[in-house]
Amino acid sequence: VITKFCSERIAKYAFEYAYLNNRKQVTAVHKANIMKLADGLFLESCREVAKNYPGIKYNEIIVDNCCMQLVSKPEQFDVM
Repeated sequence: VITKFCSERIAKYAFEYAYLNNRKQVTAVHKANIMKLADGLFLESCREVAKNYPGIKYNEIIVDNCCMQLVSKPEQFDVM
């Protein structure tokens, strides 16, 4: 079950980890193109939390593409 509270908690953890460890980017990995409500809520929460960390770049990637990118160009990712 995906809730707003838990989605925000995950996003805050990722951004706080990035901030405390001098990481430059957080990537939200999702399947919102298929799971519109659940992953849509997750992405909405991530976007809200990202606004509180202007020094950290935020982006989103669909899980299928992410798997391919992790194999071919893993250096493009930081905190996921």
